[in-house]
Amino acid sequence: MLAAVNHAIYLLTESGELIWLASAESPLHRRCIRWPVPLPTLAVETTFLFQGRSIDLASGIKLDLCNSETWEAPVVPVQKVIEHEKLSDKLFDMVETLLSQESPRGFGEFIRPILQITRKQDISTSFLSDNFLLATTWSKVETITKACLSHDLPVVLKQADALIGLGEGLTPSGDDFLGGLFFACFLLSYSYPSLHLWKPDDLPGWIDAHRSHTNQISFALLRDNASGHALEPLNRFGLALLTNQPVGNVTSMASDLIKVGHSTGWSLLAGFVTGMLLVTPN
Repeated sequence: MLAAVNHAIYLLTESGELIWLASAESPLHRRCIRWPVPLPTLAVETTFLFQGRSIDLASGIKLDLCNSETWEAPVVPVQKVIEHEKLSDKLFDMVETLLSQESPRGFGEFIRPILQITRKQDISTSFLSDNFLLATTWSKVETITKACLSHDLPVVLKQADALIGLGEGLTPSGDDFLGGLFFACFLLSYSYPSLHLWKPDDLPGWIDAHRSHTNQISFALLRDNASGHALEPLNRFGLALLTNQPVGNVTSMASDLIKVGHSTGWSLLAGFVTGMLLVTPN
């Protein structure tokens, strides 16, 4: 057992794969096993063994998964994606509606100035905050925003060096922001191959090189996002945005996303919005 944080038990296999046990209300993810009853109390470094479709814990507890269902993230139906030229207007309409109803947290506070840059690309956008982390990080996010608008991957990754592992908690805000950005990149590359955007293979290698910059749990999630394996709320949001679903549906999916963690969902959304700038007309 690696850790017990935020009502979840994180397990690390001998091969280095991460999985976690969580409550039935937790967001779905390919690494998550949702358990319908209160989780057992376990000490860090408790060992476990997979026996068929059950998990035997060294404490004597056996978790029977025989009747469990396997969740698979829905794949974007490429034949149903909207024209990429329409994505920006749809995204901006959704964001304006969402921000009129909700107060952003974490890196979500960057969403408004990111959109201001997108609309007036030739000016610098000021960002004032009493939060020291946000105030000192804005210059990096601003540069990443402009680099996405100009499709400059080397500059994005150079600035991202300072964000990975930045912040507190199980998944630092910097990682969540980059995870949203990298997942947006994956969806765009998958859905619009003719645009020749960033290659998804470019990102996992960069993340691997920065493995020591963040914790093991956040690293696994960040790499998953870059490879197209996101939390269900982020996956459903991206699917609704890219397909011919009304803006109201997309806003509803975004409302679900921002409920993840204290600020994780907001930071994922901010990163995703930034990544979508890859298809914003200059």
